[in-house]
Amino acid sequence: MTSELGEFGAQSALRVFGPNAEAALLLTVIMTAVGLAIFALVMAFVWLAARRGGQPRTWWIWGGGLVFPLVTILALFVFSSITLRAIARTDPDATVIEVTGHQYWWDVIYDPDGRAIRDANEIVVPVGEPVTFRLKTADVIHSFWVPSLGGKLDMIPGRTNSFTLTASEAGRFRGQCAEFCGLSHPKMAFEVVAVPPEDFAAFLDRLEGEARDAARPELLDGKQVFLDAGCAACHQIRGVAEGARIGPDLTRVGGRAALGAGMWRMNKGNLAGWIADVSDMKPGAQMPDYNHLSGPDLRALAAWLESLK
Repeated sequence: MTSELGEFGAQSALRVFGPNAEAALLLTVIMTAVGLAIFALVMAFVWLAARRGGQPRTWWIWGGGLVFPLVTILALFVFSSITLRAIARTDPDATVIEVTGHQYWWDVIYDPDGRAIRDANEIVVPVGEPVTFRLKTADVIHSFWVPSLGGKLDMIPGRTNSFTLTASEAGRFRGQCAEFCGLSHPKMAFEVVAVPPEDFAAFLDRLEGEARDAARPELLDGKQVFLDAGCAACHQIRGVAEGARIGPDLTRVGGRAALGAGMWRMNKGNLAGWIADVSDMKPGAQMPDYNHLSGPDLRALAAWLESLK
């Protein structure tokens, strides 16, 4: 099953689609190559010394044991410092997206200083334009990492950390929490979806509006179950239930490719399983199980949520 924006993306630090990721990959390749070259050189000298025997010469000790390591390490230190400084730089003119880590999902706010449009677990960015991510946490330390676009940056309680990423091509790029944050840390993923700038502007306009369901009469039962079961106490759906901030915004939940912070395909079956037994699908999640719902109510609720685009 796909969302309106396409298929799942892959998570790889070796397939890079942005200047930050390219710089990080180049630094990794150079440091690995230099390390292997030094290892091979040292092994060659050991072999040569063992073959010739005799007392080592003083200049070999000073040159090979002191000067060569110092020069090599200093050169790598300077190169890595320049690279990491460039990666950490923020662009004051970039689009701003605020991401807050929760156990175990991602709260996303576009244009936090202006329209403050809220979404969750999937981040849409414009291709070729810099995006500054403001990173926060609502509980423990998390770490924001999209390896195909750039490096990691921690989300630390009481602080806001920022860095700028640019996607050079359209596509879906999987991200992951890279700091152990609890029982379901491995199940805390997300996707960055890079689209053309005009599509990004259209996406924000759609996202700012009210929820758009399939408007079929049979879905009205699912909407009523959502309200009667108390889901609106934690989840906002614009035009249906406003103001809740405890759980993810569900205004366009059916339009996302994934459910449960990047872990399962978005479809009615997975939605129904999540609602009925979330503690099994994501241990430690704050949402309670709704296995007391009748079969028809559960299916109606899942069908309505899946229709929200």
